[in-house]
Amino acid sequence: NGNICKLDLYMFEEVCKVFQKWKREGKELFPISVNLSRQNFRMPNALEKLAAIAKQYEVDAKLVEFELTESIFLDDDFAGTVKQGIKELHKLGFSCSLDDFGSGFSALGLLSELDIDAVKLDRRFFKDIENKKVKDLITSIVELARKLGARSIAEGIETPEQLRLIKETKCEMVQGYIYSKPLPVSEFEAWLKTRTD
Repeated sequence: NGNICKLDLYMFEEVCKVFQKWKREGKELFPISVNLSRQNFRMPNALEKLAAIAKQYEVDAKLVEFELTESIFLDDDFAGTVKQGIKELHKLGFSCSLDDFGSGFSALGLLSELDIDAVKLDRRFFKDIENKKVKDLITSIVELARKLGARSIAEGIETPEQLRLIKETKCEMVQGYIYSKPLPVSEFEAWLKTRTD
């Protein structure tokens, strides 16, 4: 019914408000990822609305990465629309990541077909990372992403052992409970202060 698009716009505007607040406070700005539903690619002018919100809050589009789940590309008839949408997002200055890669019916062809900036490997990969085959698979995906010009991000890293093993795969970034659970902005700011003081 289109309500997911309203939710996406709301969340994106909240992120822009945080950027505006941090900018006023003289804090260092860094990229934030925002989920973007497939329905936005069906709605007229949805991507332009995102750009207008960023402009309203004077947010540099380079600071925003839109996350697209791999399931968005399973519909062949819709995949072309999404590919064009990614091109448009790039023209507007935003970056895009392929989220939850490996969670469902991942096709390596997606990595070659899509002009994405990052591949976020699903947490399922890392539950059995001690298994040599799994580790070799992760290493191969990381290397493939690098050769295609995309960053690699490991999602759902929870233990020191997982972190040690993921570092051996040369994966570029890590997110997960090993560092912190998801936090409200105020708690994140306090957490960040403890990491930088």
